[in-house]
Amino acid sequence: MPAANFNFPIEQGSDFIITFQYNDENNIPIDLSSKCVVLRWKQNDGGGKIFSSTVPASLENEDSGYLLTTTAFGSIIFQISAQKTKLYTFTNATYDLDIIENTGLLQKNTRLSTGIISIIPRNFSVITDCSTLSLNPDVPATPDPTSTMPVTSGITPTPTGTDPIIENLCLPDDCLDLDIYSVVYTGSPLTIQDNAVNSGVVLVTDDRRIENIEVAINGLSHSSPTDLSFFLVPPSGDTILLSANSKINNYQPRFSFMFSNKAIGDKYLHNVSHGGLCNILDKTDIVKFDNKTLTATFNGLVNYSNTGNWALYVNDNDIGTSGSISSWKLIVTYIPPG
Repeated sequence: MPAANFNFPIEQGSDFIITFQYNDENNIPIDLSSKCVVLRWKQNDGGGKIFSSTVPASLENEDSGYLLTTTAFGSIIFQISAQKTKLYTFTNATYDLDIIENTGLLQKNTRLSTGIISIIPRNFSVITDCSTLSLNPDVPATPDPTSTMPVTSGITPTPTGTDPIIENLCLPDDCLDLDIYSVVYTGSPLTIQDNAVNSGVVLVTDDRRIENIEVAINGLSHSSPTDLSFFLVPPSGDTILLSANSKINNYQPRFSFMFSNKAIGDKYLHNVSHGGLCNILDKTDIVKFDNKTLTATFNGLVNYSNTGNWALYVNDNDIGTSGSISSWKLIVTYIPPG
């Protein structure tokens, strides 16, 4: 069933609340009390936010200022405090509302609603304390000619700046903009032993034809990331060389990134930021792996069904350091029916 299309406004500087109702085909409410519901939006100024029903939050805490809750009667309730909405300077955003369900290693994503969020700006600044509010007499529309305020010519006043608000735009270790036909297969934590080939496996049983593939590496910790090469080995088809001995200039402990064709053209592992998308840099002419035929693209797997064990290999090819990955994910988007 396609997602509903619903647009709604948010009043800048006012408390906001909206309720979505989720019923089955017989109009019976679906129990959402134990479900993971995620609301994501992307702003017209390039920013974005992610809210989850499973991440604790409080309307009273200015560090969060939101609350996304679900009920056993099919209701999804989303609230934002006035302290938060008064900071919004964008004009509109596109949003997705999703339910994410885990069954073993299989992650199912269902989009319930999508649309446009519009921000209604205020005409005046937000009043924060009524007790200190004083009523002023009318102010003349033209300057008082007897004023002693000095006049400067050709100088434009510079407004006082404020520190930008920086928020974590991702759920922990997840920076995925999922399609309604995407399935996420989650691999277990992986220990990267020194100077060894390390591997993990996910089982894919969905026999639909593939439209797109992405691979996320979450929580990489390694004192020498340039020692590492990453390979994706599908049940059939060529092995994909994701990366080989790349210097990660923006590396930090528990570094997360995703190989994706949605990455912008100049982003690769060597310059991607934590939680970002990167392209595959083709090094198949200089790298060998277990006598396998290597490719640097997922394109050879598109339009085909590919069930069975998919393996991620992490090759540490230098002596002296070891590390770990908190999880890895194979994101498969399938061709829509019809």
